[in-house]
Order: sequence, then C-alpha cells, then structure tokens
Amino acid sequence: MTIHIPQHPDQTLRPTSIIAEGLRNPRGVLAEADGSLLLVEAGTGLPGDPFTGRISRLPADPQTPGGYLPRETLAEGFRAMNMQARMLRDEIMGLSDLACGEGRCLVSQTDYVAGSKLLDLRFSPPEPVCHSQGNLNALCYHPGLHRWLAVKPDTNELVALRPGEQERVLVNLPDLDRGQEAVPVTLVYEPATTAVLISLFSGELHSDPARKGVDFADKAGQVIRVWPDNGHIEVLIDGLQLPTGLAVDAQGNVLVLELCASLQQPLAADWSGEAVHGGFTRFSGRLLQCDLHTGAVSVLAHELDTPSNLCLVQGAVLISEGMGLSGRPLPTPAGGVVALDGRLRKVSLQALP
Repeated sequence: MTIHIPQHPDQTLRPTSIIAEGLRNPRGVLAEADGSLLLVEAGTGLPGDPFTGRISRLPADPQTPGGYLPRETLAEGFRAMNMQARMLRDEIMGLSDLACGEGRCLVSQTDYVAGSKLLDLRFSPPEPVCHSQGNLNALCYHPGLHRWLAVKPDTNELVALRPGEQERVLVNLPDLDRGQEAVPVTLVYEPATTAVLISLFSGELHSDPARKGVDFADKAGQVIRVWPDNGHIEVLIDGLQLPTGLAVDAQGNVLVLELCASLQQPLAADWSGEAVHGGFTRFSGRLLQCDLHTGAVSVLAHELDTPSNLCLVQGAVLISEGMGLSGRPLPTPAGGVVALDGRLRKVSLQALP
C-alpha cells in the first residue's frame, strides 16, 4: 500500500525543545549506548575559511534524564563546500552522516576536491577507510550484508561500502514521473523487511531557465523501499514536499521530514547579502508520522527551519535544523530578520495530555 500525503494531514503537535544551538550545518546524529549523542556538522560555508566541518559529542546529563551537557569537539577541520554558485540555493556540503556496525562507527564526508570518503572514529583524528567519487550523503549499516550503505544524490545510486573493498553500486534509482532525477537524500535500514527506506527529494525540472534553483515539481517527493540484494523497488509514501530525514519508530511507523513548504528567492550570482529565503522557504518544514498499517498521516512538528536529519532516542526524536551560510540574514514568518543558525531540536513522541 502506498501512503499518499493528504493536503491537510491531522495535526497532533508534540512538545519540542532546543537542545543545542550555534551549530554549523548540523547533519547526522547518532545516540550512543550511554545516551550521549554523536553529531556531525558540514561546516559554515563562509568564504575564506573552508575547513569548518566537525564531529562532536553531546554527553548525556547524569543529573537530568533525557538531557545533555554542552557540546564537546571530537575532531574538526573538515572541508565545507558552499554550493550556492552551482545550485542557487542555500546548501553546504561536507560531513553528512554517521552509522555504527561491527564495533566501529563511520562518518560519511562529501569532498569534491580531495575525494569523498568514510572516516573511522576509532582513530584520532578519524582516518579514511573507504573512498568514493561524488556525493556520499546519508549512511546506514546493513547487518545482513555486513556493509555500510550510502545514497549518492549526484548519480542517483544506492552503493555499498566496506573497509578494504571497492565501492559497489547496488541499485540505480530511476527518474521520476516528470523526468526529473530521483535525488536520494536519506536512507535507513528497516529491520522488519531487511530492506532500506530511501527519501527521494525529486530533482529540478529544468523547464524554465528563469526559475533555476527553484524549478521543482510540487509535492513530487517520495519514500521508497529498496531491497539491496535484488534491486526491487516499491513506493511507500508519495506526495511529499522535498523529503529529507527518515526514521522507523518502535511501532514500525515511518517518521519523515519535509524540508520546506515551498521554494522561492534563489540565491542568484548578484546576491549581496540581503535577507532572502535562498531557495527554500525558511521556517516552514515539518515532521510527519506515517502509519504503515492504516495509512494515517499526522504532523508532529511544524515551522521547522530546513530540517535535514532525524535520530530516534528514548521517547523522542532529534532533528537537525538550519541549513545554509552560517550567520546570513533570514526572513521570518512574522516579517522579522534573524541570523541563520544551526540547532538540534528534540520532539517528544508522546502525545500532549
């Protein structure tokens, strides 16, 4: 059964709180056994200082259940690439995700200059143990294949990586209905099926040069289920607006982030620093919960600023927000202006009384 996102899903908004601010394009988050968090940040994207990506830990607060102590830097100095000139949108690439398996934790890094790689956190500083060409985006460990799987949005591929072996392409993802590229963003392992779920951003249509940077089909995004051993694909959820982060909760529901509600104000070559949205309408993202058994869809959080990654923790989900050039002015829904800031938001999965 394919779940179709309704125009007006039920709103069952949950309590939220900000647990970290001042972050540099936060991306993947991973909960450790003691409740602490590992976090990767792509970097600031500021010109003249390209090596601002970092890997951090937020220690669990022993005095506050579910709370965290201030961020600690584990490693830094990783390349951050501002993609504004190429995409006309507020996108920074660099460190992207992390996944653990077989007693090690690997971090994915996109680097078009030195080559993309997986870094092993067992070493200090982290050492590259897998290499790749192009954009290594989200990462997960597949216990059945004993491989780390990644999606590559520049080539629309699902690939397998393992230290000491060459990268292997498992699945080439086909174009979508209107001919736009699939552009996979995030993947998660689904234990119940041994498949992986992949969010498809849905690439630009390239139908109107005047709309370069924002020429996307409305609500064309999908979540697909892919079996990496045979390449079988089925559409699980459609009608999404630029889906990014994914998670599967304890009940088997799919949590999915939508980056924003619409696109506007691309960052043209002559942009001079004024407060504009930069492609993605700021503070309009949301977190959806999709019940795979009933097909019901509900909104758990809204007014998120360009959310990108999800991480399940006890009774809640963590969301990475704030994508783009650090510190640049952003328009707010109320008509004000704020500085772009990366943050980590906690959304309770418990319903309000």
